[in-house]
Amino acid sequence: MNVLHKTKTTALLKGVMSAAASLMVLAACTDSYPTLIHNDGSTIGNDEVYDRVPLMMFVNEQDYFSIIATRGTGVFDDEHAGKLANSLFYVYAFRAAEDADGNIVHNTDYRETSSGGTASDQDRLTAADCLLDGADYNFGMPTKLTADRNGTLEPQTTQKLYFSSAFQDVGYDFFVYHIDDFEPTAANTHREADRIYYDLEIDGSQDIMSGMAPKLTRDVLDEKIRDGKLTITKSDQEQILDIGNYCTFAAHRGVYPVMAMKHRLTRMQFLAYPGDESADNVVIKGISVESRYRGRLTVAARNTDETGIEFDSDRRELELREASPDGVSPCPPLSSDGYVVSYDGSMASLPWDERPGLKIGESLMLAPDSEYALTLYYTQTVDVGGGKTEQRDLKSRYLLKAQETSYFKDPETGAYIFRPGYVYSVKIVVYGLQEIKVSANIEGWEYGGDIVLDPMEDDGVLLE
Repeated sequence: MNVLHKTKTTALLKGVMSAAASLMVLAACTDSYPTLIHNDGSTIGNDEVYDRVPLMMFVNEQDYFSIIATRGTGVFDDEHAGKLANSLFYVYAFRAAEDADGNIVHNTDYRETSSGGTASDQDRLTAADCLLDGADYNFGMPTKLTADRNGTLEPQTTQKLYFSSAFQDVGYDFFVYHIDDFEPTAANTHREADRIYYDLEIDGSQDIMSGMAPKLTRDVLDEKIRDGKLTITKSDQEQILDIGNYCTFAAHRGVYPVMAMKHRLTRMQFLAYPGDESADNVVIKGISVESRYRGRLTVAARNTDETGIEFDSDRRELELREASPDGVSPCPPLSSDGYVVSYDGSMASLPWDERPGLKIGESLMLAPDSEYALTLYYTQTVDVGGGKTEQRDLKSRYLLKAQETSYFKDPETGAYIFRPGYVYSVKIVVYGLQEIKVSANIEGWEYGGDIVLDPMEDDGVLLE
């Protein structure tokens, strides 16, 4: 379906989007158990060799470059592997339920802490509720990937962490999140009896990820046994399944929590293509997308289905930026020189989408939604008659709508949205010195469909 919309502006920007789904998963393995012992390794006795297990955490190497960095530093890829060394993964572990045998008969209190931190009531530090959190009461335990690239996550503490032999058969939920460019304070950190959440705002350059280890169902346990080549007796398997979560008993049999981390935002990237020989009369100077921006990220909760992020209804323009120059520094504003796509005669026989494309900036990370208002800012050289030309500053505004295809369908609500964890490519085909037209051809991740980019204004607007 092609929809043409003519205006009086003498440039053509033709927008095309494709939904290239990139549902990205980060996996991590971690062990912990109350009471969590801080030990330098010099006093481990023979009984502790069995009863206390060193805290170990891992991520799958194949997932490294599917992770999008935060701190406004852009996307992990093979050219920016150095970002891995600067990324923090925070881990919480809390008791999953009351102990069926009667050892612990109260609901888990997420205000408890394993490490002291800055909790207001130090008498609550039982560690039976909280296996693992950070020394800073507002954060989980910070970890980083080790330099050997084998996937090991190293806790950022000078003390070695071990399990205790207490509560051998009590199961725990393990939560992980990756959030940077965010300073937790008493005002934006909420550690309540049944959950931990943060109030935060996004600016378009950050990614937000969180997740947890799945419950130990039969399918999950069978997969761990098969993939880990574990030998576990039928009796022990039944006991692990009866507990239903990760514990010392399971860890001693090689069953560790593997945490699946989900991207909580929608990623949008931008590519420009030359439409005809006058394409270089147009300079793309900026791109912004109107998005919800203020939300609440729940990183751990007694009811694990309640983890994730929710946004309020307020919206603002989020501006596309350049990639971080070093993978550590924040993404700078889009280059003041702008972007120009050039056409040469060899392209004449090629469809526009087979011509070389030019990537514009980094990516925009947006709150998932059913539609977005997108604004293109550009300058154009126009013929004003008498052999004279004039440079004009213009903008065009479009409405991007989710398609009614499976790649946009939210599996939880059934609504059609730009989904979290997916990347959508906005393809801009640039023509110069002719009437502006908007075409609506969009290809989906695999099979695709069409979606209309409706101009929200009849004309490109001359900026004063």
